[in-house]
Amino acid sequence: MSDNFGRYFVNAIVAGLIGRMATVVKAELEKAKQEISSKLKKIGVGVGLYIGAGVFAFFMVGVFIAAAILGLATVWPAWLAALTVGGAILLIVLILVGIGSALIKKNKDLTPHEQIDTIKSTVGMSTDK
Repeated sequence: MSDNFGRYFVNAIVAGLIGRMATVVKAELEKAKQEISSKLKKIGVGVGLYIGAGVFAFFMVGVFIAAAILGLATVWPAWLAALTVGGAILLIVLILVGIGSALIKKNKDLTPHEQIDTIKSTVGMSTDK
């Protein structure tokens, strides 16, 4: 009888501890979900503000381009001022496209060679013979 009582007593204590631990873990997970949800809402507001700033920056660039044309139009004829600013913008666009194309061509192979070699060497499948 005492053997069964001791076994039931230990089982009851262990079950109680596991139950309490499960309750604590569930409560903490729920708090974590709420915290993450709150942070995601704030991140969403931040992203919205970035988008708004981007829209204003887009129009600001247009205003600066117009100001450059109007400023040069005081020295040159308006058509020449517009052509000069347009040519400068075209030059900037061509430089950016050239740099972007070079980066894309250099990195278009998406195979992670370094990680594959590391895994092979870790597992023992050396690529060097």
